[in-house]
Amino acid sequence: MEQLIRPKLYVNPMIDVAFKYLFGTEKNKHLLKGLLENVFKKEISEIVYDNTEQIGESVDARNAYFDVVCRSRSGEEFIVECQVRPQDYFAERSIFYVSRVISSQAPKGPWDYGFKPVYFLGLIDFALPAEMSHGTGYVHHYSLRNDETGGSMTDVVQFVFMEVGPFDKRYEECSSFEEKFLYYMKNLPIFADRPARHQEDYFNELLQTAEFLAMDMETQAMYERRLKEMRDIQNVENYFRRVTLAEGFEKGQAEGFEKGQAEGFEKGQAQGFEKGQAEGFAKGQAQGLEKGLEEGREKGLAQGRAEGRAEGRAEGEASMLEKVRLAVTMLKNGATVSDVCAKTGLMPDDVESLK
Repeated sequence: MEQLIRPKLYVNPMIDVAFKYLFGTEKNKHLLKGLLENVFKKEISEIVYDNTEQIGESVDARNAYFDVVCRSRSGEEFIVECQVRPQDYFAERSIFYVSRVISSQAPKGPWDYGFKPVYFLGLIDFALPAEMSHGTGYVHHYSLRNDETGGSMTDVVQFVFMEVGPFDKRYEECSSFEEKFLYYMKNLPIFADRPARHQEDYFNELLQTAEFLAMDMETQAMYERRLKEMRDIQNVENYFRRVTLAEGFEKGQAEGFEKGQAEGFEKGQAQGFEKGQAEGFAKGQAQGLEKGLEEGREKGLAQGRAEGRAEGRAEGEASMLEKVRLAVTMLKNGATVSDVCAKTGLMPDDVESLK
């Protein structure tokens, strides 16, 4: 039998089941109404929940699915979205949702394009992208305005995004309704005990409604299953993130070691060859000089014989240089002195001097 996870005193309102229970059910719509009135700074006489699925205008058109959609008695429409994870084109998706609600107001036949205001409220568990976040604070308002003067083009479309995840104020530091709301959205799941009662009736109501045991049995079971699913997903993501990080580190370490080893060998080989070449040339030159002095002492040799010996010395020096280069390379590659002597014909002492 599947073992579920018993939540703490309060539910996590950012989990979709709990969010829709708190703000998307008929018996709790006073919580949604109070939230919308305080965020959009307007009085709402009554709200009625609408279908959370907006059907496309053609067979091939994409449908839009919302967390909570409602409208006031005067026809104003409100979309409330709870978004836990960041995603690409987040702003564009919000605009798409609003455009679907606007287009749904168009009647069949002639239309003058006058439509009721549409308000979008996004409660997000992450920080807004840098290009969307202007100024400080955790509540961000957007509307259609003139880029030069800041004047309003129209007030029939408004967006508000409230950052739940990054919010880090204590309750005593909260100075507005929005900040207090963010405080509870962020901290409800970790309260071990019921907080002290507040002057604002709204938050007392929110606390009472958000108790796990206050939900009906069916909603409790749905919440527990969803909580388990989210934790399983998080565990899988953590595992793949850890494995991918380890594999990436191991691969990077191996490639770095291999590259460093190759560069070190190449540099060492070049330095060794250069040193061996210099030492071999100096030794060959000294030996050639000594032999030349000895031969020079010989009297009665013809000029042709002297020139022949000179050519022989040059060839001998060239041969000696090749042997020295070969000896240096063999020593660098781990050959023994005896192997080098056998291959090059050099004397052991000469080979030892090349190390």
